[in-house]
Amino acid sequence: MDHLHLALDYLREEATVDAAVERMAATLREKAAAAGAPEKYHHTVTVFWMRRLAPLVDKDLPLTYYSRERLDSAAARTGWVEPDVRPLPER
Repeated sequence: MDHLHLALDYLREEATVDAAVERMAATLREKAAAAGAPEKYHHTVTVFWMRRLAPLVDKDLPLTYYSRERLDSAAARTGWVEPDVRPLPER
């Protein structure tokens, strides 16, 4: 869970996803080296998860799935409404 919080913090703090990825990569490399296991660091996995997490810090992400009208409706504010722009992914 610490990795997840750190990744989200970096994505919020950095100007670009690439900058957040590089910061996370450096941090994880340092931690792996300090633990005496630098070979444990995996760059492809790090980039994959950082890119997957990046949409979560986008405040406009709900508008990918909902129209502004539906999202601002009383029904949406008080209960669950299904998206009207495109369906949510199953997983």
